[in-house]
Amino acid sequence: DSRQRLFPDGLAEVIRVRDRYCRTPYCDAPIAHTDHVTPHAKGGPTSFENGQGLCAACNYAKEAPGWRSATVDDESGRHTVETRTPTGHVHRSTAPNQAA
Repeated sequence: DSRQRLFPDGLAEVIRVRDRYCRTPYCDAPIAHTDHVTPHAKGGPTSFENGQGLCAACNYAKEAPGWRSATVDDESGRHTVETRTPTGHVHRSTAPNQAA
């Protein structure tokens, strides 16, 4: 159910496999939280496309005022998140290539 707040265990595991490590562009920490790119409180669905794996510190930081994230389409065809920081910097994070 895409309206539920928490990611079911199976969906969270698939997102962790896709992302491998924290999706914040400058962080390679292990994933501690599976969270919404577009926040649940702002209508973001609990879905594969709207999920991302983050370390605890990055997940808490993105909840501070001024942080905005959205999924974007790019030429890679992989899950890509664009994050705007409170200072106006824009960073993109694309899920790593999956091994065959």
